[in-house]
Amino acid sequence: MLFEMEKANLLAENIKDFLDFLDKNLERNIFYMDTDKIHQIKLIAADFKFHILADELFRINRFVWDPKYTNYLVDRFVKGLTIIDEYVHRNYNSLFMVTGRLYTLKNLSALFSKD
Repeated sequence: MLFEMEKANLLAENIKDFLDFLDKNLERNIFYMDTDKIHQIKLIAADFKFHILADELFRINRFVWDPKYTNYLVDRFVKGLTIIDEYVHRNYNSLFMVTGRLYTLKNLSALFSKD
């Protein structure tokens, strides 16, 4: 159970890091990506409440493993991540730097898939 809790906490940490990456790039445009498209990704993430999902994953997996609620939160996250992934693939020339973060998030969320 401790291993499952660590996976959930790692996913939550990477979700927060992804949101911070978007914020930093909007502020300073480090990688010279199209800021309108970055803002669109940020709006999709806000629409699916990624920040709240990450906080909830941290909260429920801090002391005890709760597989039912964790899988529910991960499923909600994957729905939003799929939309962002499609958007990035359609605008790959402008958003290629985001693909590495998305790849990490997709693989971490795939660890929770039901067999």
